[in-house]
Amino acid sequence: MSLASKTVLDRVNDDEYLAQDGTVSMKREYGRTPNGNSMSGRWVLRDAGNALLDFDQYANDLAERRALKLF
Repeated sequence: MSLASKTVLDRVNDDEYLAQDGTVSMKREYGRTPNGNSMSGRWVLRDAGNALLDFDQYANDLAERRALKLF
C-alpha cells in the first residue's frame, strides 16, 4: 500500500493524533469498550462525528490495520 492511499495523522501530544484532513482522530481513552470492558488507556480511533471505529492496545497496530500513517 502506498503512502498516497493512507490517511496521515499528526501527533498532537503523547496521547493524541489528528488526521490532516480532519476525518479521524486517534487518542488514548480510559472509558469502556462497547462490551463494557475497561479501555485502560487503549488507543481509540474515532471519526469526525466522534463515533468509535476501532481500538487497540498499540497505536502502530491500529494504524497498520486501518491504513493510517502516523507522524
